[in-house]
Amino acid sequence: MERPDELVAYRSAKVHMFYLPGEATRDLLLHLVETNLTNIITLSADRTPDVWKITRHGVERFVVRKRRR
Repeated sequence: MERPDELVAYRSAKVHMFYLPGEATRDLLLHLVETNLTNIITLSADRTPDVWKITRHGVERFVVRKRRR
C-alpha cells in the first residue's frame, strides 16, 4: 500500500479493508484482532467503507505517506 492509486481504488470499490502489520507474529496478530474486535465490527457496520490499519495503538484510518525526495 505504498502507491496512492491502490488506496483510491479500494475506497472507490467501497469495501471495508483492515490492514494488519506484515511483520507481526501469529500471537501479535491474534492479540491485535482480539483487542480491537469491537472497533473493527463497529467500523465494518458503518455505511461509509474505508481502509483502516490495526496497530498496537488501535484502529486508525489508513493514509499513504508522501515519499521524501
